[in-house]
Amino acid sequence: MKKPHDGNDASYVQKVSQETNRYVRDLLADNERVRSVAAALEAEVAVLRREVDAARSAMERRAQDEARMRRQLASLEHEGGRLSERYLEVEEQNANLANLYVASYRLHGTLDRDDVLEAIREIVANLVGSEQLAIYSTRPDGGALELATSIGVVPEPPATIAIGHGLIGASARDGKTYLFEPSGDPDRLPHERDLTACVVLKLDGVVTGVLAIFRLLPQKSSFGALDRELFDLLATHAATALFCTELAGTAVAQRSARG
Repeated sequence: MKKPHDGNDASYVQKVSQETNRYVRDLLADNERVRSVAAALEAEVAVLRREVDAARSAMERRAQDEARMRRQLASLEHEGGRLSERYLEVEEQNANLANLYVASYRLHGTLDRDDVLEAIREIVANLVGSEQLAIYSTRPDGGALELATSIGVVPEPPATIAIGHGLIGASARDGKTYLFEPSGDPDRLPHERDLTACVVLKLDGVVTGVLAIFRLLPQKSSFGALDRELFDLLATHAATALFCTELAGTAVAQRSARG
């Protein structure tokens, strides 16, 4: 037998339906809040990404700036080193010029032959770097060289050397200044064993003597540009100074004879 319709059932269904609708609305609201939070998070992530990209770009620019500054610093250090080397070169050149001037002044500052010979010895010792030398004068007939003075040469160099004989005589014959390597040349004579240079003294193209330089000082291993300039100076100025001493000596002798 069928029961009559109960009003409580309808009320229950309606209640369930309302609660279901409310639950769905709550879910939709929660979903909307989640979407809003997600959107906000995405926006923050986008901002963070832009900030990270900006920081990375700044770091790259800084690294590039540091690399450029390092290159500039290296270039400045190189230029500074080059300028320092150039300054030292100029300073050395000025010192060399001063030495050459002093040497020239010493040679022409006296008419006494012994003083001129002493000046030549000091130039060779202080500027060239040798305390062993011999100065030869050409005989008036031009056939031989005669020893004018020597210092530190052991054994004593020969008093006379024929023109063309040995390295010293060959220098006078050729009229050329020669620089020699350390001993070992088979053409050397016994007294030329330690010979390192023969500077030919000339006056108006005529050979008036030879400056023979022997062993160099321990701190000097070879000849440099200044030495060659000094040899050129000695080749002419020493010859002129010695010639002037001869003229002065002749004039003094003549005055004495007339007196």
